Amino acid sequence: MVSTSVGQNRIKAKLPTNTEVAHRTGSSFTNDAGLTGAINDIGIVKLPNGKYLIISIFVHNTTEKFKDGEEIIADITKATWDNYTTK
Repeated sequence: MVSTSVGQNRIKAKLPTNTEVAHRTGSSFTNDAGLTGAINDIGIVKLPNGKYLIISIFVHNTTEKFKDGEEIIADITKATWDNYTTK
């Protein structure tokens, strides 16, 4: 899961380059009404101190554009990263 090439705009998107991330994405279709059932990512992120952060983000039943749903995941991950790495 560390070498996965999908979901680069989700958990990994706003983390420092070369951060070790093992993750698995999930997505569903967008229906005719513009509702997307799932834009998801779950992962294990290695912090600079050698500890690990486990994060799971599910954007569920959203009318956000797919790109914006991925940005939500990236923003939540970055805020969590900052919380654990900023003194």
